[in-house]
Amino acid sequence: MVELLAPSSSDARAVFEAVTKACLDQFGFRFLTILKILPDPVNVLRVHSSSPDDYLIGALKPMGRTPWGKLVIDDGQAWLGNGADEVLWAFPDAQLILSKGCEACACVPVTTAGKTIGVLSLNAALNAYTTDDLHEMSRVAQLLIPALCD
Repeated sequence: MVELLAPSSSDARAVFEAVTKACLDQFGFRFLTILKILPDPVNVLRVHSSSPDDYLIGALKPMGRTPWGKLVIDDGQAWLGNGADEVLWAFPDAQLILSKGCEACACVPVTTAGKTIGVLSLNAALNAYTTDDLHEMSRVAQLLIPALCD
């Protein structure tokens, strides 16, 4: 287990970088994104990306009114997808994700006061993550609370 120390300030960039490093060290990934839930029930906002050329920071992603959105955003449950069919089920940009060799997607909600305010998403090769990993990823994701509560 990696010891996690989030920056003491609420500087979002520093928090995003600390979480990215912790996830790379502990779980590995091909790319990682952090999404912020917007008041608009349709879109989420990408606020951080380990691969900003492919996954633009500031881009809106229509995830709110999808089965994935109901599970992860509305119900606050972690989701682990393994295989092309599961990636295709979850994401409108599935072809880009798959083209990066990513058939494992682990998405954990960032929650505070019973409300999902963001999502930490790690993407890697098939079977890179397990359901046991989701528990530790959820702990890491909660470090994002100060950066997503603005």
